[in-house]
Order: sequence, then structure tokens, then C-alpha cells
Amino acid sequence: MGEIDSVEPARLLVVGAGGHARVCLDALRDEFGFDVVGCISRDGSAVPGLGLDVLGRDDELHAVIDAASVSAAFVAIGDNAGRLRWCAAVRRAGLNLVNAVSLHAVISPSVLLGEGVAVMAGAVVNAGTTLGDGVIVNTNASIDHDCVVAAGGHVGPGAAICGGVRIGAGVLVGVGASVIPGVSIGDGSIVGAGAVVISDVPAGVTVVGNPARVLPSRPE
Repeated sequence: MGEIDSVEPARLLVVGAGGHARVCLDALRDEFGFDVVGCISRDGSAVPGLGLDVLGRDDELHAVIDAASVSAAFVAIGDNAGRLRWCAAVRRAGLNLVNAVSLHAVISPSVLLGEGVAVMAGAVVNAGTTLGDGVIVNTNASIDHDCVVAAGGHVGPGAAICGGVRIGAGVLVGVGASVIPGVSIGDGSIVGAGAVVISDVPAGVTVVGNPARVLPSRPE
């Protein structure tokens, strides 16, 4: 009997070295087929106890890729716009953009995942939902059936998204917020912590309270 061929795991680079990266690293280690070799950060430092070597600054991406023979990456940056910029940058650099999905999350088989998605421990994503590129579904958040979270969205810890909700690109849904069925939240908006969204939210605004209301813009 011949030897069974073994497949070498992909050598993976983490972009980011803060607290969010530490949580994503736990989820990445739940994924099979990756060898997480290190990370890069803006200034070449990392939060204490990250448990991952910092291989360089983020402006040294190409040199780090070559030196570490990296073929894949995960972008562990909490800022929505910054995360999407880096997702595009690692693709341009020729790396595969992977997902970080905790073994302690529950995701329906019919959920559609983009690339660079993070789903943390305790999260639930139900049937027919689509998560776009670079989306974060944070700890203990729940997203019910037939929802869409567009690219760069972040559903914060403990948030509850009911069925048929549309969450636009780059939206932040704060910790413990709730969104009733069928509501749409426009691109780039922020739903404050604990807010209860019962009607559509336009793009580029911040809503707070129960029921959620738009905060007036501050004068320049």
C-alpha cells in the first residue's frame, strides 16, 4: 500500500496585532488547513499576550510575504473602512483571503460567506443569510434568517438582528442593539449600543435609543 499524500497547510499572515486580532486568532486556530506564521501591525508592535510573532510593519507587507513564504492572509482590524482597504491590499499582493469562524459559532449550511469574514464564539447566523466580504459577527451576536450584511459590516457583541434585515456596507451595529424584522440600515451608518431599530435607517447617520432615533449632526 502506498503512502497517503499529505497536504501542507497554507502559511497564513494576520494583518493586525491588537485585541481584535487576539480574538480572531482563536477563531483562526479553529479552522483547518492553516499554519498561522505571524502578523504585521502599523508600528511593528502587538498587544501583550497576543501569542503570535510580529513579522514587521504593515508597510512591509510584500517583504514579509517573501520572507515568510506566505500564501494566505486574514485581516484582523476592527475599523470597518480600514479592514476593507486591507482586504483589497492583500488580494492585490496575491494572497488568498480566508475566513475565521469559531467552532463555537452556529452557522446554517445555507449561509453564504464572503471572504475575510470573522464569526466569533457564541454567534448564531441562520438560514438564507449572506455575509459579505470583511464582515464581523462578534461574540454572542445573532442574525436570523434571510438577512444581508454587506461588505465591511460589523454586528457587535450580543446584538440581535431579526429576519429579513438588510445591513449596508460598513455599518456598525453596536453591542446589545436590536433590529426588528425587515428593516434596512443604510451604508456607513452606526447603530448605538443598546439601540432598538424599528424603522429604516438612512445612510451615513448614527441612531441611538429605544426606539432608535437619528442623532443630529454636530456643526463643523
